[in-house]
Amino acid sequence: MTEKRVFQSDAFIIRPFVAGIPFILIFGGLSHFAFAWFGKASWAAPFVPVNESVWEHLKMSYWSTFLWFLFIFLFFGKRYRLSPSRWLLAGIVSMLFCPLLIVTGFYTLKGAFGIESLFTDELLFFFGIISGQLLASRTYRYLEPPRIWIGTATVLWLLFALAFVLFSFQPPTLPLFLDTPTGSYGF
Repeated sequence: MTEKRVFQSDAFIIRPFVAGIPFILIFGGLSHFAFAWFGKASWAAPFVPVNESVWEHLKMSYWSTFLWFLFIFLFFGKRYRLSPSRWLLAGIVSMLFCPLLIVTGFYTLKGAFGIESLFTDELLFFFGIISGQLLASRTYRYLEPPRIWIGTATVLWLLFALAFVLFSFQPPTLPLFLDTPTGSYGF
């Protein structure tokens, strides 16, 4: 069985996904320090890491990816006739896949192999961003999503965004939310 591309021209479509990789890596990496830069303002807590927990680090890829997809759609969507439904689904796929890969990889390395280091954390972030963008590219190029997919993806995106807000201020006492250097939760 061969795959059929929904979008015929690769001239523009591949570029924003590839160009998104360094943007998300750099912007996400810089967001690691943003909470301190903003004077530990509570309004920044849902968008940038407030401690060293795994959960808080997921914000680095999630919101950077959101900003990238929003920027491309707002400034290039009309010009290149991007499909709003496919672009939305591709963005949400990337935003949700990367955190899933990071959490799975972190706890697999830590639990199964006893490996926990800054180097492996950075590799997971790097591979998560690349994988998320590649998966988003394929999603956009090969899928014409039914409305139920768009609705489900949007609900998942909103729930994740709401969880970042809620758990920034009231994190559950689970290992995912533990700030290992201080042994505390939240900020």
